[in-house]
Amino acid sequence: MRIFIALMLVMCAAWRVTEGYTHFAQLQSEDRLYGPEGNVRVVSTQYCEWEGKKMMIGSSWKTTGCEECSCSEVGLFCAGSGRYLVPDHCLLLVDETCQTELVDANDPFSPCGMPQVFHGK
Repeated sequence: MRIFIALMLVMCAAWRVTEGYTHFAQLQSEDRLYGPEGNVRVVSTQYCEWEGKKMMIGSSWKTTGCEECSCSEVGLFCAGSGRYLVPDHCLLLVDETCQTELVDANDPFSPCGMPQVFHGK
């Protein structure tokens, strides 16, 4: 029973506050003019704007914040994993592949242990 309670405490300590979040933005459009005055051709280009950059329709990427983003004919769509509740004595590490690991705040090479609960005899 103690093992079950300890496992439940560990699971609750790292439980996500939200299951995730999404962001949507409409397509942007840019007109470019080609040719001499009097014989100008206008070419419109649609794109998604992300952090000041113009992203092509059909592109997708993962941000350094571990959001998955894509640009389609509908617009920009980004989804993230949400937030985590982490005990004060632990740290949540996120690596370059967006994998998470709960480690001890005083020793980031050791897994985060949950406080032991002792019962007197």
